[in-house]
Amino acid sequence: MKKKILIFMLLAVSLISLSACGRSKINLSEYLIEKRTNLYTAEDELYSVTFSSGMREQDYELDGVITNMVEFGILTLSRLDCNPLANDTYTYTVQINDQIYTGFLEPSQVDNSYVADVGVSAPNDATITVQITFTGYSFNEELSNTSNSFSVNADKAIEIANKELEEELKNITSDKNTKIEVVMKNLKDYSNSEIKNYYWYIGVISTNGETLGILIDAGSGDVIAKKV
Repeated sequence: MKKKILIFMLLAVSLISLSACGRSKINLSEYLIEKRTNLYTAEDELYSVTFSSGMREQDYELDGVITNMVEFGILTLSRLDCNPLANDTYTYTVQINDQIYTGFLEPSQVDNSYVADVGVSAPNDATITVQITFTGYSFNEELSNTSNSFSVNADKAIEIANKELEEELKNITSDKNTKIEVVMKNLKDYSNSEIKNYYWYIGVISTNGETLGILIDAGSGDVIAKKV
């Protein structure tokens, strides 16, 4: 499972620096094995924290069949200057409304951040506070729902991807035995400290190993990059 999810994540990172039978049109929303619907964010003078949540397939296999969807929420700690975090023990406490979750962050496999799957999703009107402690430091902030201000929500982003990738999806599913599955993530780009950009990333992988990806500006709906 981790290997397949890593394929999706590596494709997403490269853009930022589902059963099908050869139908004329494919709706990507029918093949989502992971969909992140909201993004909560906070930062202090040194660090950025995000909490992105939604639904995903619990026991992932690349078979084009979507089963047993479960809630998840990814907590991410990163430095605002994009430098790697120190090798340390990062302990978190997350309160979502009246529920408290605790655990440890682990190094990300795709970038310089530390991450944890809290195992729950958050509603769009949730109150979320986060404390992350490590050697000589404690991050304590209330997160705000950044995705509530997106001009392009998750459903609209799927519509854009359906249109932009229509021909490529026809090609990738021209063999009726080829299946596809799709992930949808919300991403932030803090590489420019003066401007914070947010994107929707939609990635497609087929059972024969072909991949597609698209990066959509969450504010304007512009297609920033495509991997076809």
